[in-house]
Amino acid sequence: MNEPTVTGSEPSREASRQFFDRWARFYGTDPFSRWIRRAQRRALEALTLGESDRLLDVGCGPGAAVLEAVTKATGLDLSPAMIARARSRAGGIGNVEFVEGDSAELPFADGAFSAVLSTTSFHHYPGPDRALAEMRRVLEPLGRIALGDLCSDRLVMRGVDAFCRRYEKGHVHFYETDELVALLTAVGF
Repeated sequence: MNEPTVTGSEPSREASRQFFDRWARFYGTDPFSRWIRRAQRRALEALTLGESDRLLDVGCGPGAAVLEAVTKATGLDLSPAMIARARSRAGGIGNVEFVEGDSAELPFADGAFSAVLSTTSFHHYPGPDRALAEMRRVLEPLGRIALGDLCSDRLVMRGVDAFCRRYEKGHVHFYETDELVALLTAVGF
């Protein structure tokens, strides 16, 4: 596996937080966030949630998937501005909550969720193995995960990945399918 070397993960984490705090003001109105929403809906559908499920959305942004879930749902995001926006959108809905936190240190009990969703945020995680281990930890034994992100299987996306690493300080790496499968397998998925 050709795993990227990430040095100084805290600067990357802080750069991501700042980037998403700025984006929170207009997220949902730009074409890219509308594309993200379509990908998020497909990943959410893949989980086939039922009323008894407990969903965790890691990297929830403004909370669209959490608000759409037909079950008890929790959204977690590194960006305080995204969490504030999500809470505002929830308007007192009883079966949802939003928590500011880091994917590498999920503030939840072992087995607390029956399903985990993470869409278009995985490429920002400086410690992808740690984030996946945390997602596995908070899932119950037969829990399900849907992870949707951009993929660098194609040459053009490897170029986009290199561009993003240079110009978007919170970007870490777009993974090839084999890399992602190896990361998931290594933590027990």
